[in-house]
Amino acid sequence: MSATGAQTLEEYGYKALRDLILKGEIAAGQKLVQEELAQRLGVSRTPLRSAIAGLERDGFVTISPRGEATVVSFGPERVADLFEVRAVLEGLTCRLVASIIEQRHTLYLRSLITSAMPEPNSKDWSAYREADREFHHYLTTLLSNDFLTRQLDAVRDVLRLSLAQGLLRPPAETLQEHIEIIEALEARDADKAEQAMLTHIRKTIALMRARAENKAV
Repeated sequence: MSATGAQTLEEYGYKALRDLILKGEIAAGQKLVQEELAQRLGVSRTPLRSAIAGLERDGFVTISPRGEATVVSFGPERVADLFEVRAVLEGLTCRLVASIIEQRHTLYLRSLITSAMPEPNSKDWSAYREADREFHHYLTTLLSNDFLTRQLDAVRDVLRLSLAQGLLRPPAETLQEHIEIIEALEARDADKAEQAMLTHIRKTIALMRARAENKAV
């Protein structure tokens, strides 16, 4: 097999295995049995081992001293740590976007997040969650910064596991925070836009830290 072919199989194995984890088909805390996965994905164990190593690097799995790979479990403390990284990266994104954003962009963001707001007392937050995800992703697409985009995508992918477990503040708490980010961007105020994003994400961090403390008691 050529080097190119081997690389293609490694990439396929990584993406396929990551998708199974993100979809919940391989649950948090579950061990990865290489023989079963190799058969399921249709790859040999060599590219599969490389894929698992990549997933460990990106925070999806942990590997024990005995070489056993397990899908990570997300407690509040781990989620808070990931949000710390996300806060810095997305704050920087807002700072950079503020000078180039156009009215059509902010109009889209405002419509996106307000139209997804659930009815009072509704427990169905699915539309708002998707709008929230698109809101943050869309800001990244306005930049021509591949490095920053890759870093954010990696953090967000891992956080999708925690969000799937319901670790998210209610829309009623976050809607105004999104609006404040938009208003700062409309004003092309880089400092205010960065701070609005930091404040938004760090409120979630505070919540996760509080949950971790309560769990430890």
